[in-house]
Amino acid sequence: MDEELVDISTHRRMSSREVRESYGVGFWKEIRKEGALMQNKVAFLVGNGRRVKFWKDIWWGNFPLCNSFPSLYAFASSKEAWVEEFWDTSGVEGAWSPRFSRPFNDWEVEEVERLLLTIRGARLSPLMEDRMMWKVTSNGSFSIKSLYNDLSSRRAGLFPHGLIWNPSVPSKVSFFAWEASWGKVLTMDQLKKRGWAVANRCFMCCEEEESIDHILIHCSKARALWDLLFALFGVCWVLPYSARETLIEWRGFMLGKKHRKVWKAAPLCLFWAVWMERNRIAFDNEDFLVHRLKNSFVCNLWVWTKSIVNEGPLTLPSFLDWLGTR
Repeated sequence: MDEELVDISTHRRMSSREVRESYGVGFWKEIRKEGALMQNKVAFLVGNGRRVKFWKDIWWGNFPLCNSFPSLYAFASSKEAWVEEFWDTSGVEGAWSPRFSRPFNDWEVEEVERLLLTIRGARLSPLMEDRMMWKVTSNGSFSIKSLYNDLSSRRAGLFPHGLIWNPSVPSKVSFFAWEASWGKVLTMDQLKKRGWAVANRCFMCCEEEESIDHILIHCSKARALWDLLFALFGVCWVLPYSARETLIEWRGFMLGKKHRKVWKAAPLCLFWAVWMERNRIAFDNEDFLVHRLKNSFVCNLWVWTKSIVNEGPLTLPSFLDWLGTR
């Protein structure tokens, strides 16, 4: 077991959420002791999709789809559905067709489109069994040693200190990211917990209750800024559920050294731009302006990090062009 690839083809309908016995499967028994953080170290190589949960397992991207699309998961027709159940084979190439318990509201259509865009590259292989992969090792094999090494490194780095205290960004921005990571920012949900009689509604989207994770990660208005960020760097990335998890996972291994330095400042810059836009609406009674939000983000990112590029006096347009190069 220690050095072999964990093959779920020998287990009936096994997923990352399905260890019920007290003894468990040895691999999963150890992982379940460490909770959700270690479950994120397991992914699935989907074949026929019969043994992998569509919403709850990590099979496309870095996180379960229920975490990446919580508003859609809330009214999914079957939260325990297998991947194969949502694959429509009626067309020539096949297509994804997730099912929901009610019709979409207008503001939910864009989120559904984003889900379909995220998984459009995934395809099922009817003749291939699904396989469980241990993401810590390069070959997907699980061993006690790899688990121990990963736990040791995680114990030392469960909080994104290095990313938050970034010398490229103003200290007030780092302090805000620090507070956001600990869930200490005074958003409407926090005020209600302190006894304030206030209506909890996101100031930007006016669709969901306000929390720091909603504002910075899940709000449809903030999502437009995340899409811009990923487009500028030319990367595809699935956002985690919380601001803290986002900063923990924000490494940029796929980028060059200079690009990686700008990449590490980008989420802090985005957090700050979103929070400033939120405050304009909340305290100055201004309307939400998407172009103002985007301009604030790109201008701050340029001002804070242009010295990193060190390729002569850059203009803002040339800086943005440079971000998309390798």
